Amino acid sequence: MEKQYFKYGSGYVNIDSENLYLTNSGNWQEARDLKEKSPKTKRQNSSRILGNNIFLFIVFASVLIGGFFLLERGRIFLGGVVLLFFVLRYFQPEMGNRYKIPLSKIESIEFFEKGITIHFRNEANEADKESIDNVDPKGFEILTQINLLKS
Repeated sequence: MEKQYFKYGSGYVNIDSENLYLTNSGNWQEARDLKEKSPKTKRQNSSRILGNNIFLFIVFASVLIGGFFLLERGRIFLGGVVLLFFVLRYFQPEMGNRYKIPLSKIESIEFFEKGITIHFRNEANEADKESIDNVDPKGFEILTQINLLKS
């Protein structure tokens, strides 16, 4: 099977003949370096996402406080809100989880309106699941073609 990828709300899903990878960039080098989902990878993902959320909170608070002090300068405040919007969009891929799931450990994939839920066995061979929102239509096609998603 050739390497394929598709976008979802918080990053990319890369798929090769052995694994399904959740990545931030869709870059195969990033995918190769990922480990299976485990307590360690969950902690790493949580701390990375927390750090990003703290940074975004600081940006948001700065725009809000700056807006109060510069209330008479509506354009500056509006510019801050626009800047905040673009910062949020820029950081959206960084809010997703990063790890791999061996295809052999995927038990099922459920489809819902704009996403999927993957049921699989994690590194400790325990039942686990991952919900992925805002899946690109290309993703549904790829998953159906490789018989992971039943239409």
